[in-house]
Amino acid sequence: MFWQQKRSRSKRAMSIILLFLSLCIVSTAGLSYFITTEHLQAEVEQTNMSLLHEVNDKLLLVLKGIDSETMQFLRSRDMRTFMEDEWADQQDTITINNRIADMLLSNDTIFSIDLYSYAKKRWSQTNPFQTPELGPDYQWMNAFERYKGFYQWIGTRKLSLDDSGNIRQNVMTLIRSYPLVHGEGYRKGAVAFNIDERSIYNLIKNAIDPSLGYLFLADAEGIILSHSDKSLIGTQADGLLWSKDMTQRDEGQFRTKMNGINRTAFYMKSPYTGWEIISVVSDAALSKPLVQVRNTLFGISVLLLLLAGGMSVVLNSWMFRPVNRVLSNVTKQLQAYGQYERKNEHWADDEWSGIEVSLSYVLADSNRMYRQMRETQPVIKWRLVMDALIGARKNPEELRASLEAIGFPLHAKQYIALAAEFDQKSSITSSQDLHLYSYALCNVAEEMINAEYRGIAIEARDGLVVIVISFHEAEAEANLLRALAVAEMIKSYVEEQFKQTISIGLGHIAQDIDTLQYSYHDALSALSYKMILGGNTIISNDDIREPASGEFMRLLGMTDGIIDSLRLTDSEKMKKQTERWFGEMAGSGAAPDMIRQLVVHFMMKAAKAVGEIDPVMLEEAPPHRLFDLLSQHESIHELSDYVIEQLGQFAKQIEERRSNRERNDVVERITDFINAHYMHSDLSLNYLASEFKLSASHVSRIFKEHKERNFIDYLMDIRMRKAKELLAGSDMLIRDVSEAVGYTNVNSFVRIFKKSTGFIPGEYREREQALLRGADGADDTDAAK
Repeated sequence: MFWQQKRSRSKRAMSIILLFLSLCIVSTAGLSYFITTEHLQAEVEQTNMSLLHEVNDKLLLVLKGIDSETMQFLRSRDMRTFMEDEWADQQDTITINNRIADMLLSNDTIFSIDLYSYAKKRWSQTNPFQTPELGPDYQWMNAFERYKGFYQWIGTRKLSLDDSGNIRQNVMTLIRSYPLVHGEGYRKGAVAFNIDERSIYNLIKNAIDPSLGYLFLADAEGIILSHSDKSLIGTQADGLLWSKDMTQRDEGQFRTKMNGINRTAFYMKSPYTGWEIISVVSDAALSKPLVQVRNTLFGISVLLLLLAGGMSVVLNSWMFRPVNRVLSNVTKQLQAYGQYERKNEHWADDEWSGIEVSLSYVLADSNRMYRQMRETQPVIKWRLVMDALIGARKNPEELRASLEAIGFPLHAKQYIALAAEFDQKSSITSSQDLHLYSYALCNVAEEMINAEYRGIAIEARDGLVVIVISFHEAEAEANLLRALAVAEMIKSYVEEQFKQTISIGLGHIAQDIDTLQYSYHDALSALSYKMILGGNTIISNDDIREPASGEFMRLLGMTDGIIDSLRLTDSEKMKKQTERWFGEMAGSGAAPDMIRQLVVHFMMKAAKAVGEIDPVMLEEAPPHRLFDLLSQHESIHELSDYVIEQLGQFAKQIEERRSNRERNDVVERITDFINAHYMHSDLSLNYLASEFKLSASHVSRIFKEHKERNFIDYLMDIRMRKAKELLAGSDMLIRDVSEAVGYTNVNSFVRIFKKSTGFIPGEYREREQALLRGADGADDTDAAK
């Protein structure tokens, strides 16, 4: 009787324990599910919003590059002539059209460029089917005259591509006023850069897997600007893709249902253009990680509940041997999969030994999970640092706490980013060796920084290591000097121990981790100047000198002499001029991207000069997409050698063409006629055609074929040469010199003379006379000796 009462009390106690255990299992699994899914949901949403920020940064980089090119164009003298001067002649029109053609060749994103002068009521466009009156495609000109701002982005519109207007092209338009800055009512003109919509969409279409969703652009009123389905462009986005919250918030998300499928639309407004970037993703793709977590927790709960049920069976039978049999079966299954080896052959004879063994392997699994977490630490570290560098995290304190949790605490006062890159990466045997060098550089940098400060280093891309140093004192100048000292130690250590050289770019001091992204961008910009300053150096923003206004056009103008030497196939002179041009660019403080852009424009001019000699040779000219090719050269010397090599090939081709040509008596007689009658202001192709009984087009063709330049340029060169002789050798008035060489308009003469020589006539005369006086003085001194 006593044993029966004791057994009954034990059963009740065990039943209560099992009931409590079951409640704990269910509540723990449910709480874990809600906490985990909430965290994962926030991570998924943050990832999609970060995607939109990256798309916006990429789009902003392209659009601001076009805007910068627009402002450079508006500052040019050709633009002032078109917008303001009364004396815009045929040569000015040819000049500005050539300028626009060069810009279109160097940037495939720009579809066309339209100009309009409010002051002179004249307009020009690159559309070959231009009409005398402004058509419906160009109503922006009247609307922009009353626009209060200095620039405006117009959403997608259609431009006619044929004279009937049936074929049309989708374009987005940037309009900028002329002058760039002016008071109200003083606007004199405007320029419109029409951007190919397909180029803009190609920038963003690959940001998301098409099987998961898609991206498109819309304006503030919901009009679709860019979409994979071109028929939707210009239409109003329906209520499924547009929310009234989008007009009140700069970024966010909302749920919608399309074709019976639940979707989530993420959106953000670009502050530069005012356009909305919208990403539509299916909920199935978003919830895939959540479903996996739910299924995992559900399986664990079922497993634990089954275990509790098995224990209840034990209570019902009040025997531990069935538990031993269950644990024995589990052990056999684990042995079959190689999970562990049975160390005690008699463990099943002891009721508690099976439970002890099972718990020991649970602990072993816990240790294995901890090791896995330690192995993934570099990935977590890389992700957190990159979030700080690109500004993906909204809460800087949360970011600092996460870094501290994985063993990289940072000070909270000031930060600075350094970008270090191995020089001559092509000399390193393989990409694997490059990664090993970068990994070693990260370890060296962290060891040197943490000796006195706190910092962290990661490999951002192949051969590029980003180093972040934090300081506990808010002393900007002193901290910058400390960063320079650390950079010098790192550079010296790599050169001494790795037998490699690196270049390091320093950004500005950031006051908090939220603005570290700007210091990172400054560091990358400074590092790019190693192309000019050379490798194995430390570059800060103080070492970068901003180029003067108009420096681009001055440097581009220096290439005219190189083109002349190319036409004359004077390779030695051409090489010296090219080396002097690159030296001038390096000393002017021009940014590396500006230097590459100058080289692109120059190579296009060289290709054009080659084409004037023989159009067939244009097929042998370098491709228009040169910028990526030029970016592969790490130093300005390599870039100079590449250009000189290309020019040498051009000169060789020209010599081969010339050796195969026969002299043409008609061209010689035309040339003699021009040399004898250049002072006549009415000398033209039609005049020559009438004189020699030929058609004007025939005269133009054979002249260009044999003289390798067109008639206008040849006549202008003769007149400028004669003008220089008159200015240097006489005291004639500028007006008289102008008439003596065939220009009735002295303003046109002065403008063409300056473009040809770089000096106005008066300056040229003073310079030549000063040189002559200096030469006379030298002769007198020699005679005295």
